[in-house]
Amino acid sequence: MLSRCRNPLSADWVRYGGRGITVCRRWHRFEDFLADMGLCPDDLTLDRINNESHYEPGNCRWTTWEQQMLNRRSIRGERHPNAKLTVDDVSSIRRLARSGVTYRAMASVFGVSSANVGYIVRGEAWRELVGDPSQESRGL
Repeated sequence: MLSRCRNPLSADWVRYGGRGITVCRRWHRFEDFLADMGLCPDDLTLDRINNESHYEPGNCRWTTWEQQMLNRRSIRGERHPNAKLTVDDVSSIRRLARSGVTYRAMASVFGVSSANVGYIVRGEAWRELVGDPSQESRGL
């Protein structure tokens, strides 16, 4: 959370700090964040209720990946002329697959078939636009 909002070298900075999303001053100390949000329940992730607003008490909650995907911004990046997905969508699908989200859940949220999700995750689709997923998963 802090890195993507404060560090321009973070891979996610463009979608967070780069568009003005900040972390409230209080949450710069982990103990204060923990006091406000509590421990992360199993299988949940931190979500901003209003994606145009900041990480702060009252705008954050613990949700499932599926709930968080439904709460994403509706327009994400440039679309390939013949595709339903953006490059950001494809990156999200690959990242979510590594986190254990099911192909079916991702297909439902992104409006594509489970088979298409599988092609993306295995690198059989979008290889030339996003890069080799085997390199991506190792951070190369």
